[in-house]
Amino acid sequence: MAEAYHHKLYESEVMRQLPPLNSKEDTLLFMEQWVDDWILRHTLLALAKKELLQKEQEFSNQMAQYKEQLLINAYLQKISSDATLFEVSRSELQDFLNETKTDELPEYREMVKLNYVKLSVHSKLYAKIKSLIFSDSDRVKELQELEQICADTIEYSIDSDHWFYNDVIEKEFSFSISEKGNSEKIDFVQNGYRYLVLILDKKQQRQTHQVLEDRKMAQALLQQQKRAAFFSNFQDSVVQKAFLKRKVAKYPVSY
Repeated sequence: MAEAYHHKLYESEVMRQLPPLNSKEDTLLFMEQWVDDWILRHTLLALAKKELLQKEQEFSNQMAQYKEQLLINAYLQKISSDATLFEVSRSELQDFLNETKTDELPEYREMVKLNYVKLSVHSKLYAKIKSLIFSDSDRVKELQELEQICADTIEYSIDSDHWFYNDVIEKEFSFSISEKGNSEKIDFVQNGYRYLVLILDKKQQRQTHQVLEDRKMAQALLQQQKRAAFFSNFQDSVVQKAFLKRKVAKYPVSY
């Protein structure tokens, strides 16, 4: 179907990528776009190999680390697939609402819809996660991929339907929406963590007794906290068990 810099693209390869489509026209459009993307990729790859020095083309270590991280994340996703692990009880929910309640609320309160990821500053997946969360292309596809690789991040929320009060977000997650101005894409480091935040929408909410909305917001925040605690405890326990079984060892550092 195409050739580029001594590489050949066969119809069978394109057909393996073909999703179920409703019409012949859609199929042809998909195939044409796939071929165009393939030609562009191989053209850029050929230029990169020609123009970059050999040492600039060495990514074997990064690729190995990335593959290892994806494998770990797939395992963590598997052990956390049971939603009941992060259920929030009525008493936990009420306690949280009581803690965050204040009698000094303004008449109007700032609210925000967002996607965010909180991760270690040393995360090997930082570049990949940033490219996905800040992508301007197919949001549904990008969020699906994000969910697959976010397993061992400290915390994340990629549900785009929840509204959060700014003051609650700022209290729980240590970043200030208002201080970041009107930027939709926020990338910053604070207290040893890196935050990637995509602002989807903002509004002012007149203060009324919106109990249901408050409870939904609080439940979402508590579930993320439970999830983060689950991974932290699990990782600590498996390492301790590995030490006890002498599967791992740690030696003093000498200079």
